[in-house]
Amino acid sequence: MKKKLSSYGTKELKVMSEFEKMKIKEYKNRFSRWHDKQIDLLTFCINFVFTISIAISGFVISNNEIFKGKTFFCNYPLAKTSLIILGISITLGITALFIRLKDFRLTKNLIKTRRRIYEISNDLKYDDYELSNEIQENKIKERLISKTKNLGRITWVLFYIQAISLIITFWIIILNSY
Repeated sequence: MKKKLSSYGTKELKVMSEFEKMKIKEYKNRFSRWHDKQIDLLTFCINFVFTISIAISGFVISNNEIFKGKTFFCNYPLAKTSLIILGISITLGITALFIRLKDFRLTKNLIKTRRRIYEISNDLKYDDYELSNEIQENKIKERLISKTKNLGRITWVLFYIQAISLIITFWIIILNSY
């Protein structure tokens, strides 16, 4: 059963200073922007990865004449080699996509946590399902910062490997198709 939304803190909007109102509004705007980015990135990446994978796979499969009788490593068929490396690239890309989405979600939550810390430390009124503790919120903030840094690093590594494997696939096809 879902808990009922309650208000905590004592300062209401009407008694907050202009700076406090501006700061809360800024946090809410940042949260909203990150949420929008998360949705936009998901849509773009799904469409991009799908389109590229279909296009290149279709090219390799439909051009039997270019690949017929051509081998690459240890007499392994060029078409299969290309498709395997392309499959690795696509897999890395999809993995990076999921990690990046997790990173965006945690970044969005980090902004929300920072806003909550600001509300608690300034005794501002906020709505939540239970009373928040500043020490606990700071621990959550530090954990989120650590996780987003690690996810960001992993995403870049996967992206570089994905891009390199895609480039290798292109060059294998180009150099061996003549």
